[in-house]
Amino acid sequence: SSCAHVLPHFVSVAMGKDDDRDREDRDRERGDRKEKKEKKKRRSASSESAERSREREKRRRKQQQQVVNKNRKAGEGGVGGQSMFWDGFQWVPRADTGITNDINASRKNRRLYLGNLPYHLGVTEDSFSKQLYETMRDRSMCNDPNQNPVLHVWFARDKGANYGFCEIASQEETERALQLDGMLVLGVPVSIKRPNDAVSPMGMIGGVPVGMQMPGQGGMLALPSAQVSATSPVIRIDEILKVDEKTTEDDYNDVKEDMQEGCGAHGKLVMVVIVKPEHAKGNATLKPGDVYLQCATTDDATNVMRAMGHRKYDGRQISMTSYEESKFNTEIRPLF
Repeated sequence: SSCAHVLPHFVSVAMGKDDDRDREDRDRERGDRKEKKEKKKRRSASSESAERSREREKRRRKQQQQVVNKNRKAGEGGVGGQSMFWDGFQWVPRADTGITNDINASRKNRRLYLGNLPYHLGVTEDSFSKQLYETMRDRSMCNDPNQNPVLHVWFARDKGANYGFCEIASQEETERALQLDGMLVLGVPVSIKRPNDAVSPMGMIGGVPVGMQMPGQGGMLALPSAQVSATSPVIRIDEILKVDEKTTEDDYNDVKEDMQEGCGAHGKLVMVVIVKPEHAKGNATLKPGDVYLQCATTDDATNVMRAMGHRKYDGRQISMTSYEESKFNTEIRPLF
């Protein structure tokens, strides 16, 4: 009779264990289904992102072909178009120093005066050319980072002289090189300015006209203040996208991804936002198409502005300015 009392106890324990196993199996199945759904969702998001990237690349290739065709039509004697490379925002012709239609016509605007050269420390034309190229390349000032834009360097060797001249491959790169006025060569700051006989095409770097005529001076001088420095980790890019009724969500996403790829290569980005019409409603300070980049540090913001501020996006000159961080955190960030 004692066995009869014990047997139901064993049966109930066994049944309880079976119920526990059934519950575990059901929970595991639910977990597996949930995980499969999450994987499917991730695959879907990944494929959408990949599709957007493919579409962007198609547009870039189309743009490249249009520029190449334009160059080919403009060429004389059936000369083909220039090869191109993607600089982060746009297709740019590679500098071609071998075949140029009229290199002498622009030489005056591609020359730079070099002052305070440290001859006594052993600087040479070759070492200066190498340093200038590497500095321009590191700051993304070269049209083609794989090609040295410094064509020729000449140092005056007269007794007591410490100046020289250099010739740059393109007028655009010459304008950018002016930002390096005061570059340290063997620990000595070297002047990099326009010669007095140069006629500078007016350009804007960081909101400062480069090559501005200075009162009382005979020539065009580079302004040392053209070296851009951020005052905040937040950068505002003015109306980088022209917004109208045809602007789609993909257009906004393309701009954001281009900013993340192009600007993110030069400084760590925490957040990238683009203002849409719904954000600007009732807020006169916001403009649809403006982009705000929140960088990790002010130094990151400086690097981004120096590397990308002189470039064009969608055919328009980029205008980058520092934006007050506290204002961004209270007025802009909550909208996104």
